[in-house]
Amino acid sequence: MNIVLIGMRGSGKTTVGKLLAKRLGKQFIEMDELIVQRIGLDIPEIVKRYGWDKFREVEEEVIREVAELDNVVNATGGGVVTREENVRELKKKGKLVWLKADTDTLLRRIGNDEYRPSLTGRSPREDLEAVLAERTPIYEQVADFIIDTEGKKPEEVAEAIAKQYSEQGGLMIDANTTICCLIGDPVEYSLSPLVHNRGYEVLGLNFVYIAFRVNDIKLAIDGIRALGIRGASITMPHKVSAMKYIDDIDDTAQRIGAINTIVNNGGVLKGFNTDYDAALKVLEEKTTLKGKKAVLLGAGATALTIATALKRKGARLVILNRTPEKARELAKRVNAEGSSGLDQLLTIVTADIVINTTPVGMWPTINESIVPKELMYPELTVFEVNYNPKETKMITEAKEVGCNVIYGYKMFLYQAATQFELFTGHPAPLPDMEQVLIKALEGDEHATSNDRR
Repeated sequence: MNIVLIGMRGSGKTTVGKLLAKRLGKQFIEMDELIVQRIGLDIPEIVKRYGWDKFREVEEEVIREVAELDNVVNATGGGVVTREENVRELKKKGKLVWLKADTDTLLRRIGNDEYRPSLTGRSPREDLEAVLAERTPIYEQVADFIIDTEGKKPEEVAEAIAKQYSEQGGLMIDANTTICCLIGDPVEYSLSPLVHNRGYEVLGLNFVYIAFRVNDIKLAIDGIRALGIRGASITMPHKVSAMKYIDDIDDTAQRIGAINTIVNNGGVLKGFNTDYDAALKVLEEKTTLKGKKAVLLGAGATALTIATALKRKGARLVILNRTPEKARELAKRVNAEGSSGLDQLLTIVTADIVINTTPVGMWPTINESIVPKELMYPELTVFEVNYNPKETKMITEAKEVGCNVIYGYKMFLYQAATQFELFTGHPAPLPDMEQVLIKALEGDEHATSNDRR
């Protein structure tokens, strides 16, 4: 999201803008400087040669270009707000912050600076009073935030804006904010909002991601259309049932028979399964799959996605589940080599890879592991899909044995990053998203969620 500083000459836009940009890690842009560079003349000479109309015309051109940038602090000219089209452009990706000051303060700050020609042909005081009286109602109307600069140093003003920015999670939500969401049940402890919103903050996008606990998936999808929600992450229990209520389904998701993502393009909803590529990525970062024997524990929607990925990469697959019938159904669906109940865990000793997609290991079973430690051996690759807590008992014991371990948070992170890119059209800032995720996971003494998203 961009921060656009508006206000009269002398309000401190340039000085505050530079401090704020440094404070927030954003690029600083000064509109008047861009106009001078474009025409090749300073502002008094532009006005003298071509008049204010020409200046405003070039200003509009520059605004249209700058408004398309992301993650900038933009110090505008005092008169940009006098044209509605300028305000519309600047609000596309930015929040307007009015740096407010009275005439005496503005005059004191400007001093004897005659760089800017008078707008009224009167004395500096009369000029400021007249223009300020004209523009104040406009500033009040268009500003998303108002910062009174009276008696404040530039550093204090910059800090006040940064605080406002921080208190809203770097989002500064308003009517122009693009909404994305998580739909499932339960969602109360999901870390998806934390990860997605961190990405928006880093890139300065006017997006927000929130979680909705949903029982009726049809009504929820109707709401996505009606409210213009840009994208939705779909978690349990709706990954399969949601498919029949959307307009189009990506080939991979169609092949799997489950979605975890909906993208809304002007009312046309398309479903994706970002778990598929995420699962492949984390596995192939650690091992090869072709010809390897994989034992998959569980038979739910996540197991379906991972099973499909394994078989397409040439792995030999055995599915074990608490309910053997469900294991057989999934095995038949993906053409796995075998299936059985969890009483056949001994088959792990002949496997190359074991993957847990069951909830065992999450709260309230954080002291349990579905795979006995004595069945593990150093050459075994152990993939724990559960990510909260980060160190499940299964992961801890696998590390003690010397196994090649794959953390569940990695799959969660990769699928969220792909969703982020589908929703925003921007590359996900993966290191920042990973940092906030790990901090949250390591900050918890124990897991509090059985939600996978």
